[in-house]
Amino acid sequence: MALSQAAYKAEQAIGDGDNAVTIQNVTNPGLERGKYGQPGTHMKALAWMGKNKVEMIDCPKPKVLEDRDVILKITGSTVCGSDLHLLHGSVIELQKGDILGHEFCGIVDEVGSAITKWKKGDRVVASFQIACGDARAASVVWLSGRELTGTL
Repeated sequence: MALSQAAYKAEQAIGDGDNAVTIQNVTNPGLERGKYGQPGTHMKALAWMGKNKVEMIDCPKPKVLEDRDVILKITGSTVCGSDLHLLHGSVIELQKGDILGHEFCGIVDEVGSAITKWKKGDRVVASFQIACGDARAASVVWLSGRELTGTL
């Protein structure tokens, strides 16, 4: 854990640099509501509140920040083994109030201007992989029971 803490401190000091291809560190739109959250619009979310403690909270609904963003209304979710590392405090990058969850089913609520294959109301499933969306393996999405390719 000491190495993880040192790496986190280094990232805080250095920043993400110019190698990031998307906006980074948007796990809690409430921290900078005007920048990341939709004014006056709230949602429920499962948030990390400290080691071994999570809560369902009201928080700002995130807004589309980039042209490839998709905002989903989550209709079902599950726990992944990696969630246990977060819950137990092994990943020290978390801040109180950070939103958890990366395996879910949902309904498309909003899309950025570069999203052309999906529209509001489409149903999607997101698995555990975090990917660039450009490679074939990174771009397969299940939509209403059909396999589709392309960046979500």
